[in-house]
Amino acid sequence: MTVYKNCGPAVDEKMWIEYAKTRDINLRNQILNAYLYIVSVNINRMNLTGPYRQDIEDITNQGILELIKCIDRYDITRGIRFDTYASIRVRGSILDYLRKKDWVPPDIRKRVRQMNDCIVRFRAEHQRDPDDGELSGMMGIDADELDDIRQNELNMSLLDFEELMFSAGKNALADMDKSDSGRPEDKMLGDELRGVIAKSVDELDSSEKTVISLYYYEGLKFKDIAFVMDVTPSRITQIHVKALRKLKDKISRYMA
Repeated sequence: MTVYKNCGPAVDEKMWIEYAKTRDINLRNQILNAYLYIVSVNINRMNLTGPYRQDIEDITNQGILELIKCIDRYDITRGIRFDTYASIRVRGSILDYLRKKDWVPPDIRKRVRQMNDCIVRFRAEHQRDPDDGELSGMMGIDADELDDIRQNELNMSLLDFEELMFSAGKNALADMDKSDSGRPEDKMLGDELRGVIAKSVDELDSSEKTVISLYYYEGLKFKDIAFVMDVTPSRITQIHVKALRKLKDKISRYMA
């Protein structure tokens, strides 16, 4: 099941108050239908690839179950927007599911480390990064195997980055939840984090910014980005991983 947009009825304050009083299942289902888009939006934004896609139905169901819990827990009198609250909780639930699946076996992690060790050694000797043929030769593998390793490295980086962004969102939500009057201070904290993210993206080099923009904002696939930038898809994966590492480092330092 994949839901792409909010096509259910609008949920107003009266519906929330009524559900809090009655816990009527039909009313809950109306609210659920109105907010199902939160699940698919978060899954799509996480750009799940490779092994993740095999479990997309289970991942979607996990998100829907958490969304139902959010509806049951939500208190409109706290002044927190439901879509903000639920989005953070749903994303956290999906990340928990992926962590428990532990989809990256030790041998894959080992191959990713070997690849990066080879890149470091080659760079130290030649003062440049190896091309795909050189790197494949150093590792004793073919081009398809190298692409698989790079895809696994990207998946690992994406999950790490998503966990960081989830932690940032969860902390911001906790601040909102504890706030008495809330609004000006909460907005300032949210704006500050968005500013840090925007500044971090702006400080990437031109190729990294282009990949991040085309992948996350324009929704292009790696092969399409490779065509636009006139490089190989594997090179786009490299640039993407490098950009995520830089962003993670900057945002981690901000949160610390």
